[in-house]
Amino acid sequence: MARVLRRAGWRVRVQRVPMAAWRERSPASLSLNGVAVARGQMRLPSYSSAGRADGTLRAVDDGCQAADFDGVSRGDVAFTGFGTCFLWRKTVNARRAGASALVVQSAGSRHGVASATLAVPRLDLPVVLMSREVAARDGDHVRLSVDAATARGSTQNVIAELGPRSGRVVMAGAHLDSVPGGPGINDNGSGVATLLEVAGTFGPRPPGRVRLAFWGAEEAGLIGSRRYVRELSPDERQQIAAYLNLDMVGSPNAVPAVYSDGDQRIGRLLRRLHPGRERGVLVGNRSDSSAFEGRDIPINGLYSGATEPGPGGKPRDPCYHLPCDTLANVDRAVLLEMARAAARALAQLARQAK
Repeated sequence: MARVLRRAGWRVRVQRVPMAAWRERSPASLSLNGVAVARGQMRLPSYSSAGRADGTLRAVDDGCQAADFDGVSRGDVAFTGFGTCFLWRKTVNARRAGASALVVQSAGSRHGVASATLAVPRLDLPVVLMSREVAARDGDHVRLSVDAATARGSTQNVIAELGPRSGRVVMAGAHLDSVPGGPGINDNGSGVATLLEVAGTFGPRPPGRVRLAFWGAEEAGLIGSRRYVRELSPDERQQIAAYLNLDMVGSPNAVPAVYSDGDQRIGRLLRRLHPGRERGVLVGNRSDSSAFEGRDIPINGLYSGATEPGPGGKPRDPCYHLPCDTLANVDRAVLLEMARAAARALAQLARQAK
């Protein structure tokens, strides 16, 4: 990638990013009342701790508050859904309540259970995702075994820049990684491909200072983008006039959208440059743009959809975080329109930032 960008005239640097590397050492097992749950109906979230549990399944509310676990006795296996907070928070609450493990119901499909992450390593509790199609009730007998490990590791960010070496700069970024359970061609090969195409549209005389970022370990907890922003000096952060995020921009049942919780000026620009009626999507801190927004840098982004209902009531990307997220899962016409809008937006933002 760095070679391709350099050939196109971009100044490139590779930033090493330390991280906790997690892996499942052997397949996990889960049974309810003595009946094994099929491998396709369960999955470990990244950063689940190793451990065993043999106890009673105890249903709780969404698990986001410590009080949700008041009915859990020591040794019980807490049982909840995805709810309204991060998995790591549910895990911490379950551990503090004395649970021996946490089982989280997930929307299953014929393709299996989608990958997820706790984002935080070493929480000292085994966590298993289980399809909603598995019949489970409060009071069921549960056995589970998780064999996983977390060790020191690293990832990389690739940063490319064109134009003046100082002054105001506009950025666009996309994450390089996928979830362990899928090849990630839409999430997020589509964003990376878009950035590479955008890189080729800028000639030797760009409209201003432009920077492209290819992030490592987004799926593990936005690790690459957060490290990058954290290491910028206050002056370097102030130089960033805008950040445009590209995460899933080729969904097969797409509803093109911009970030409704992003900068409204950039949002209006994206809607003007992309044909058709744009929808809004609340992104929150689910993608790399949140690292910039948290430092008061104007952000927005393009997005074509994941599990949200799309045309015909079907998911916009039925292969989100699943093994079927292959090249066949990408709508190339949608991807092309998104790439054109991104290139035009970056050029206009660069001119305005001068």
